[in-house]
Amino acid sequence: MTPLQNINSVYFKREDLNPTGSAKDRALQVQLKKLLRLGYKNAVISSTGNAAISAVHFCHQEGIDLTVFVSPKINPQKLKLINTSVIHSSKAISDAIKFSQEHNAYLLRQSTDPAALLGYQEIGTEILKQLPPVTSVFVPTGSGTTLLGIAQTLPKNVKIFAAQSAYNPTLASAFNLDCQPEKTNLTDALTVKYLPLKQKLIKTLQQHSSSPIIVSNQEIITAQKIIDSLPVSTESALAVAAYLQAKHDPSVGQYPVIICTGTKR
Repeated sequence: MTPLQNINSVYFKREDLNPTGSAKDRALQVQLKKLLRLGYKNAVISSTGNAAISAVHFCHQEGIDLTVFVSPKINPQKLKLINTSVIHSSKAISDAIKFSQEHNAYLLRQSTDPAALLGYQEIGTEILKQLPPVTSVFVPTGSGTTLLGIAQTLPKNVKIFAAQSAYNPTLASAFNLDCQPEKTNLTDALTVKYLPLKQKLIKTLQQHSSSPIIVSNQEIITAQKIIDSLPVSTESALAVAAYLQAKHDPSVGQYPVIICTGTKR
């Protein structure tokens, strides 16, 4: 169970303190159990960094041969931690899918693997144990898998906010949000354009009576300064910035939780 840290009446769920430093560990452990149960000997993943770092760790523990597809724009610090077969590709996701089909490798793509959702459900279950009166949760959102898993364990009266960078506001149009996409990206992750879970994400946010919060680069910079004492990722600052936008909304409530999805690398 990762800590829930109270700072000035805002609660930070420290997923950066997982074994490899990110929330991806939640999903990868469950995916590896499924992989082994099905008898696979090798796996493949496309990643911007954290998921691959997690996959390397758990595949090594189980003796699974892993191939990783990464974007040429991957954070160099993260790349150093991926100690396995790495293939650089401008089409990392589609190339990983093709590789899985051609080599009978288990595809560790979390947005299309139901096992990943089971892993992320643990975060929501822990929050309810640590903070039963939780009123809202702010989640850095790319593919949306983490958000969906968390939401599946929380009652509908808990507001779920999807924090998205203005660089990649994939959910904005579905909620008629006026957003001018920015041309630069301050986060290392959350850049996926196609969301296999998009309709489920929209329905989930509607069920929790909330909508995405689109965050500008300047807001991320401001939020990063506020949480500078925490060794967490820019994606975590994105969620903090979303909270700062919404904190005066009564529906956020007295017990808001911010998901810190990864460590600073």
